[in-house]
Amino acid sequence: MAGYAINVVIAVIAFRGLIPGVELAAWAVASLAICSFIGLRSVTRSLRTRQPEASKQGSPLRDGRWALLIALASALPWAILATRWVGAVHGDSELILMALTVGMAASGSVLLAPIPVAAVLYATAILLPPALKCILFVQGHQYLGLGALAVSFLVFLYGLIVTTGRLFLERLEAVASLKDTIAALSEAREETERVAMTDGLTGIANRRAFMARLNALNNRAGAKSFSIFYIDLDRFKSVNDALGHAVGDALLKSVSARITGLVREGDLVARLGGDEFAIVAQDIRERAFASSLAERLVVSLSEPYDLEGQKVQIGACVGVALACESGVGGEMLLKQADLAMFAAKEAGRGMYCIFEADMQRSADEHRVLELGLRAALVNDGFELFYQPVRNLETNAITSFECQVRWRHPLRGLLTPAQFLATAIDIGIAEDIGNWVIKEACRQAAHWPSDVPVGINMSSMRIGVENIAVSVERALKSAGLPPSRLELEMEVTEASLMSADAEVIASLRRLKDIGVSIALDDFGTGYSSLGYLVKFPFNRIKIDRLFVSQLGQSAQSELIVRSIAELAQRLNCSVVAEGIETDDQRRRVLALDVTYGQGMLLGAPLSAPEAAVLLMSEAPDQVPQLAQSA
Repeated sequence: MAGYAINVVIAVIAFRGLIPGVELAAWAVASLAICSFIGLRSVTRSLRTRQPEASKQGSPLRDGRWALLIALASALPWAILATRWVGAVHGDSELILMALTVGMAASGSVLLAPIPVAAVLYATAILLPPALKCILFVQGHQYLGLGALAVSFLVFLYGLIVTTGRLFLERLEAVASLKDTIAALSEAREETERVAMTDGLTGIANRRAFMARLNALNNRAGAKSFSIFYIDLDRFKSVNDALGHAVGDALLKSVSARITGLVREGDLVARLGGDEFAIVAQDIRERAFASSLAERLVVSLSEPYDLEGQKVQIGACVGVALACESGVGGEMLLKQADLAMFAAKEAGRGMYCIFEADMQRSADEHRVLELGLRAALVNDGFELFYQPVRNLETNAITSFECQVRWRHPLRGLLTPAQFLATAIDIGIAEDIGNWVIKEACRQAAHWPSDVPVGINMSSMRIGVENIAVSVERALKSAGLPPSRLELEMEVTEASLMSADAEVIASLRRLKDIGVSIALDDFGTGYSSLGYLVKFPFNRIKIDRLFVSQLGQSAQSELIVRSIAELAQRLNCSVVAEGIETDDQRRRVLALDVTYGQGMLLGAPLSAPEAAVLLMSEAPDQVPQLAQSA
């Protein structure tokens, strides 16, 4: 419109004196009014659409009508000027008139080409009237040629408008496609980020998102007014094993929903992995508030769940760490909440604890215990003790059960119950088991040839694929016949469940080379009977729990008798564990159990003490046993 106004001024200067002043002035005022209106309206609409609050757009029909009106209004002044004065002014002025008219037609048509109808209307309105006048109403061949050129140029403009309009349309389509592509990429990126920060099963945040929020809060200036709640489910593995993974997954989803329902909108609930969850709770600085939320979590998560027609009830333990008390952040704060959770577990199921400095000291002591175990493994800090298994009728020693002990430099002799869990945690239980096998075979090789040794493998060796290889190497190195080695396996819900095929293959390989396999603590695990069918056991050991209740519980007597009959039918021998009184020994023998083990029949002995006991009961073996001692 600025160029439009300039051309109006040029026309006034060019035709001053040739066109009556009043008529020229009226034309100029009308032309300038039209271009001013159009220009101001364009600027106003442009400024309005740039404002963020501008949400409403004009309708396409209304905008189209305005485009046609603007095209016609801007074309009319030049059409009137050219039609009125072509043939009336002569010489250079007439050339200037046609040049301005053609120039305005060309420039306006190109600018309006994105709206082809408006561009065609504009070009036609400007050029067609003067062209028709030149051809039809003005005498002279030069005007006929001038009209023909105007029509020819109009046709050229139609082609230019169509081409320009098509290119503009393609550009719009390309821009729209690019916008769609960018939007799709942006959406894909957001979805990728969301998936990367979301637990795939429950739909809540994962560990990565949890740590990001934790670090962001920790780096924020000002007081640390948030707390961490570490939640570990009780009995989840039992539900998962008994009812299947589908029910286990549904349980985890329900747990996450309950936790989410107990926290505020600004708090973050995350699944750290397995059956462990965590909460970043903002604006909790007081222990009373933290205790209130922890208690509500424990109560809510302990209520029954209805999952796929199954009624399930579990529990939870919660550990809490307050950022304002600890002075640490990030991983350390999460570790403190984890320590508090373990303290809650030790206190019993369905408990919660808030982190105390003593818990860190306990963790440090645990670390010292780890270092001591590693040193003991390297420096022969473990010892083997042997408890006799006797024939209850003759009282003769039929075998020894090997048990490992750790002679701690400060705490004295420790049983596996005091260090095995730590050994499993730090990954050296298998190494300890290999040492036990090797050392037990070496020491038993010096015993009388009819005395086997039983090694209580416990859960630290179950599922290890190279157990058969370790046993074969130990037997070969010690020169001990495989028939004199018995491996005692405990089968409960805490063992063997994860690797049936692997364990069965290992046990069958051992059975094939002549090693005996005993089922330890039979009757205490719900899975024992099933594995008794699957595994090639040679001996069954009745758990001490049933032996201790003989004479007090008719059910215990029935169980012991049933186990003895079952073993007889399966061609297995039976050993009763935990015999501590003569009455228990007589009752066990009366229930058709031939072999027994317990404090009444002999306490665990060191290797030299076991050798002395054998010498006292088999004097003819003194030379051979002396070498062992």
